[in-house]
Amino acid sequence: MHIGFVTQWFPPEPAIVPFSIASDLAALGHRVDVVTGFPNYPTGRLAPGYPVRPYRRESPAPGVTVHRAPLYPSHGRAAVPRALNYLSFAAGASVVARAAVGRPDVWLVYSSPATAAIPAVRMLRVRRAPIFLLIQDLWPDSVTDSGFVGGRAGEIAERSLSSFCQWTYRHAAGVGVISPGMREVLETRGVPADRIHYTPNWIDDSHLLPELDRDALDRKALGLPEGPTWMYAGNLGELQGLQTLVEAFAQRPRAHLVLLGDGVAREDLVAQAERLGATNVIFLPRVPTEEVGAYLAASDAQVVSLQDSPLLRVTMPSKVQAAMAAGRPILSHAAGDAAEVVTGAGAGWSAAPGDVASVLAAIDAGLAATSEELRTRGRAARDSFETHYSPAVGPQRLAAALEAAMTLGPAGRR
Repeated sequence: MHIGFVTQWFPPEPAIVPFSIASDLAALGHRVDVVTGFPNYPTGRLAPGYPVRPYRRESPAPGVTVHRAPLYPSHGRAAVPRALNYLSFAAGASVVARAAVGRPDVWLVYSSPATAAIPAVRMLRVRRAPIFLLIQDLWPDSVTDSGFVGGRAGEIAERSLSSFCQWTYRHAAGVGVISPGMREVLETRGVPADRIHYTPNWIDDSHLLPELDRDALDRKALGLPEGPTWMYAGNLGELQGLQTLVEAFAQRPRAHLVLLGDGVAREDLVAQAERLGATNVIFLPRVPTEEVGAYLAASDAQVVSLQDSPLLRVTMPSKVQAAMAAGRPILSHAAGDAAEVVTGAGAGWSAAPGDVASVLAAIDAGLAATSEELRTRGRAARDSFETHYSPAVGPQRLAAALEAAMTLGPAGRR
């Protein structure tokens, strides 16, 4: 297939999932044209060497061509700049897709944000091809739950975004969901059940070191503490609910929490740790993807964290797959599908989001675990990854869903 892949996020941004989708589909023999923006996530500042231009072309992997479209760089807490970021990408990508990609066999849209679907839908007018929406975040829920817009403006935004999402669903020949709960939500919103495909994300684990013994690494050189260490590696955002973890670990000085990454909540988290005297909470800057594996392997346990809301209960962050692939036990500070994946596999411990006492109980369970129990839970995590979320199964599953969408044709009609 010739696949036109629209995604607002792509490396050098920490966008492991979109890169895996593009490179692994290409490895199956498909031609992938990626339409993306100029990198500015998660800080809102352009990555070094990437000034905004009308167009930029790259070839990061065999069979993958990247076409970068201009956008307004922003990823802060203010609603208007964030909206400008989303909408400017949609506008720029629409022009670049038409000029540089041609007519693919199918459009694959990484639907986070939902506005990423605009270029593919607009292309229906000039170069008709079926559209497959790969839903990462449910909209308008992601916007309304984030608190960006409230009051009367929030009500208007919710109605407008609901109508927009229904519009994109009507144009889609297929809709992929990354968690079981998403299917149920979309069915209640009128998406035909036979058009919904379960396509959980997979990740490339070549940069991870699941078999490496923790003691084989120079933890001091990595900036890691001695003693039991839990590691959260990823976006330090508001929806992650990391404040509860900092508060809990402040009460367990024997346990260490390492927060590896960057994001809009980082400064607040640093201030909270200082206020609580939590010297066992360590902040490390984001590192390149190829270096993450050493940090994960050097930890005793991984952390997955999300606030609790109806939306987030059906969200499956890629952090879950990465934690499982690392072959370490997992503390799931989340509810719904993300927690059930971890506990169902016997891969770790679950704590109720926002509940300090529940997090303390999970920390205590980890501290009390024997070395053999930690290894057993780590193996269970790795086994679940290989069965459900590895590059050996994920790309074929998505390719089959794209082929099913192609049989329906544009706008889901035979």
